[in-house]
Amino acid sequence: MSDASGAREVVVGFDGSVHAMQALDWALDEAELRGSPLVLCHAWQWPYQGVAPEVEEAGRRSLHEAAQHVLAHGVECARQRTAGVAVRPLSEEGSAAERLTELSAGAELLVLGSRGLGRLARVPVGSVAAHVAVHARCPVIVVRGVGALPRPGDPRPVVVAVDGSPAAEGALSFAAREAELRQLPLKIVYSGAEGGPPPEAALRHSSVHDPVERAVTVVRERHPDVLTHPENPLASPPEALREAAQEARLLVVGAAHPAFGSVAQWLLYNAVCPIAVVPLREDERAEGP
Repeated sequence: MSDASGAREVVVGFDGSVHAMQALDWALDEAELRGSPLVLCHAWQWPYQGVAPEVEEAGRRSLHEAAQHVLAHGVECARQRTAGVAVRPLSEEGSAAERLTELSAGAELLVLGSRGLGRLARVPVGSVAAHVAVHARCPVIVVRGVGALPRPGDPRPVVVAVDGSPAAEGALSFAAREAELRQLPLKIVYSGAEGGPPPEAALRHSSVHDPVERAVTVVRERHPDVLTHPENPLASPPEALREAAQEARLLVVGAAHPAFGSVAQWLLYNAVCPIAVVPLREDERAEGP
């Protein structure tokens, strides 16, 4: 999905909620940094079955009009926040999770709030965000925590989880570009085998260090302006990632498709900062695990 100039679009799911407003801010920032247009998408769905046709017709018309009002509000908010991004509203009838997943096939990036309207405060992540993060064909950023954007001079890094797998390679590439665009440091954390940390003697000889070291080398070759920090695997992967998330501006992880990787799933539900989930490329999907 691209505009007339051929630039691939950033897509943001928008329902007017507080979380959607946070996602809109992040998506506008991404679009401006990337020079991409923004698609502001709102999906609506007729929820009832077996009603009289005239009732259903009137109800669908009312829902469509409500969707237009939500989109108009979102476009106005976007235009108040930036004048440098072309914004296109898009109303879609059907499941929000399914429509957004379909849009991801041609998008540069998809941005979502962690929850939408009607979600309980105790629910860590909404069903739409969870579904899209699993099935999207482009990187997905779920804006969690306070949702505040990284600003120049903010020392907190982009953090990426690596383990040497193809999924982690895609995450590393995305994270390095984010760090470069935002002029932030990049911290690389090992996210391999679960359980406790390896014995200290084994660390000196095992391949645990190798994915991190290779990742540092790749980033320094391809993105020499990005300040890169390797993180030693002195804690179990979940604990190391939990600690890294406490200071991260964005946490990036690869998604193993079609089964959502255990590390990515754990982070999506437990991270206290925005998280980016990067899918496998099409050729990697075809090869399978």
